[in-house]
Amino acid sequence: MSTLTLEATPRLDGDGGVGAQAATPREAASRGVGLAGDPEVAAVAKRRKFSDDYKRRILAEIAANPGKSGVILRREGLYSSNLTKWRQQRDEMSTQQNPTSTNKETHNELAKLQRENARLKMKLQKAEGLIELQKKTSELLDLMSRNASDES
Repeated sequence: MSTLTLEATPRLDGDGGVGAQAATPREAASRGVGLAGDPEVAAVAKRRKFSDDYKRRILAEIAANPGKSGVILRREGLYSSNLTKWRQQRDEMSTQQNPTSTNKETHNELAKLQRENARLKMKLQKAEGLIELQKKTSELLDLMSRNASDES
């Protein structure tokens, strides 16, 4: 059985003699002694970002080639979860209403009217409170005048 480690394998020097044993890749990587790292592994993982055009192109290609999605995903280095998320994003974007100047104007007008409505409701509550206070004051004065007339 062969192993992939270089820990105990002697190497031959140019003159045919046995040289020093090779260091393990882990030791070389930790010490940084002149050995290059694995070229297929990135030193720092980087999050991939895909443009909207790329997403649309891949989704259209998969829709045009049913049964070939696995081949396309492997070719592009993607996962099926990418497709799921991209389809959800596409569906959400298609259901959203695109902002236009008339929509913005309508939205601004609606917000203005809602603020004015709230202001007027507050003003109405104050006016109703004052009317209630005047009624109670009137009743109290009427009651006091009856008590004064009964005592005399």
